[in-house]
Amino acid sequence: DGLGELGVLDNTILILTSDNGPTDWPLYYDREQYPEGYSGELYPPGSTGRFFGRKWSLYEGGIRMPFMIQWNHRITGGQTDKTTVLAAMDLFPSLLSILGMKVPQGIDGLDMSRALLGEPLEREGPVMWEYASNPGGSIQPGNGAFISPNLAIREGDWKLLINADHSDPRLFNLINDPGEQNNLATGEPEKVKKMAEKVISWRKSMPVEVALKRGN
Repeated sequence: DGLGELGVLDNTILILTSDNGPTDWPLYYDREQYPEGYSGELYPPGSTGRFFGRKWSLYEGGIRMPFMIQWNHRITGGQTDKTTVLAAMDLFPSLLSILGMKVPQGIDGLDMSRALLGEPLEREGPVMWEYASNPGGSIQPGNGAFISPNLAIREGDWKLLINADHSDPRLFNLINDPGEQNNLATGEPEKVKKMAEKVISWRKSMPVEVALKRGN
């Protein structure tokens, strides 16, 4: 409303997004860890809807983020894009492109400006994640079921979670199984191999110590 009163709403891009995943502290599951004198409930706050996992996990409940963009001058309101895979690192080059500015070479993000303007896109190349770079040095979910392998890669409809030593592969088709309940790794060995090679090579290229495994 304030932007409208100032007369700049049509020339302003508004983005609403969030941090990744609601917290999953152990105290949510163990009353003995509740604050002294507290008699209420500390059930896990926040919801991940149909997605599995929470913060400190590479399952979708830990890494998916809500995202809305508004620009009255260029974007038709009321649209929902269920196709484009967009990462936060894409915002920098995408907004530069929308503003007619030069996008630097050699950055990780992609120019997804067409998607932001309302045209769903198929992403060129995978998105990759890593969590727990130092063994034992990162927070783990209070719910042990949410502890994931330390690497993840999404390529098209497929997502692979795996440890940096190639152990514990978990392959999901996110279109058919957005809740990541059906591990297809055993039946898709070639897909696992190809995706694992990409994400492990990416992780080993980082100038920090590689954690081989995480979890119990």
